[in-house]
Amino acid sequence: MKLSATIIAQDEEAMLPGCLESLRGICDEILLVDGGSRDRTREVAAAAGARVLERPFDDYARQHEYARGEARSEWILSIDADERASPELGRELAFELGSTRSSSPAAAFSLPFKNHFRGIWLRHGGLWPDRHVRLYRRDACAYDLSRPVHEKLLVRGSVAALASPILHYTWGSLAQCLAKTSRYAERAAQARFAGGERAGAVQIVAKPIWRFFRAYVLRLGFLDGHAGATVAAMRAFEAGAREARLWELSRFPGAAPDSLG
Repeated sequence: MKLSATIIAQDEEAMLPGCLESLRGICDEILLVDGGSRDRTREVAAAAGARVLERPFDDYARQHEYARGEARSEWILSIDADERASPELGRELAFELGSTRSSSPAAAFSLPFKNHFRGIWLRHGGLWPDRHVRLYRRDACAYDLSRPVHEKLLVRGSVAALASPILHYTWGSLAQCLAKTSRYAERAAQARFAGGERAGAVQIVAKPIWRFFRAYVLRLGFLDGHAGATVAAMRAFEAGAREARLWELSRFPGAAPDSLG
């Protein structure tokens, strides 16, 4: 059975080569959808043999859905530029999609993610095995366009589980982490505001506290040391920034056009 890897990217020249190298020999096609890069992302992808399409970025769900529609294979592996297909995953994909078991396969598969921050594998805080549905049959799935941030794949059929991981190299620095978190918070607040949601003081205070407590204490993030504390703090920051921005949008009409990109 044919397999396409789809990559949604923008300004990922530094991280992309490792992703592309990890897909070598695994996929029949690598499709990169570029959202308007200002660096050499498109050139790097094309030089590695990927098919490159351009689509101005509006949100993650629509970008992924566009890639799904353009992919040429029966099966799709959705992967980001800061992620790598582990060698074990390559072997498991060959078995699952090429064996006789595929005569009645699931419509999609969830994969475990090994999340790394500053060279540390985060084993706690809800970050392992951190499963996501990333391998799916193209004609049995579609992305939920009402979820522009932290996109969700809608699956018509059963979802099975693979054992081999995707390696996720989350952020190269704390500055990158803050910038990416701020973008997610902004887009999530805009989407929730458009859907009629509002926020007040209680949400602004309570949600980041709960997010930190859940990740650091209940999910044992403290066992990952300084890295675990940092990631739990960043999750709390995202929740606080999202709720504060949602309050700002609802309280001050002139704030609605603001955007961090």
